[in-house]
Amino acid sequence: MNKIRVSKNKISNFDNDKVIVEGNTINFNYSGEYEIEYVDCNDIFLIFNINGCNIKLCESSFDNNICIKNTYNIKKGYLVINKFYNNKSVSEELNFNLYECEDRIDYTFSDICLGEEKYLININHKNKKTISNINNRAISLKNSKINFIINSNVIKEGIDSVLNQNTRIVTLDNSDAKICPNMFIDLDDVSAKHGSVIGTFNNEQIFYLMSKGISYYDSLKLLIKGCLLSDLVVVADKKMKILEIIDRYWR
Repeated sequence: MNKIRVSKNKISNFDNDKVIVEGNTINFNYSGEYEIEYVDCNDIFLIFNINGCNIKLCESSFDNNICIKNTYNIKKGYLVINKFYNNKSVSEELNFNLYECEDRIDYTFSDICLGEEKYLININHKNKKTISNINNRAISLKNSKINFIINSNVIKEGIDSVLNQNTRIVTLDNSDAKICPNMFIDLDDVSAKHGSVIGTFNNEQIFYLMSKGISYYDSLKLLIKGCLLSDLVVVADKKMKILEIIDRYWR
């Protein structure tokens, strides 16, 4: 997988004749899979242009204080993002623009929240039959704060569009978690669903695993792995990195 490194608010040298990088704008004109890692980005603004192709992005950031504002412009394309964060603090704004008929975004995000994290996700359906699937999963640790605001916007031209939002935050010990799911729709002929859950794991799930001879802490770790990894599609080395991080907190 081709790796794009964004360090100190700049895109590092990236040599790929199928991708055009101009300043902080990345133009994809051919289908492909790419990995993006954010390092020491406290004020980064990226523009991704997906032009008539299918793009899969695996995004990640570990042990950073990051402030990101990204815009993804999809024009006759399909964008899949699988993302994992484990940072000291996060302030992030994402803007997805679906310009052409049948454009699609599938966004899957998993996070272990340590400090204060704020996420604003805007999805703009600008044409008919556009599709957005937004899935967030977070484990909020003791004394952490996490806030999701998700805005799905459909104008009158967005007939027969599909909007899905699904966000779950698992709170461990004392933590502050908020989800604000919004759908602003200017017409009737759309399919729109959202689900938002904040809470701990079900005691019945833990009891069931313990009844199979698994200890309480191993049962908890299994549930955490399932929450963070069940929908996330990442390459093998990235999955190993995530498992190492989980082991760091839950030995």
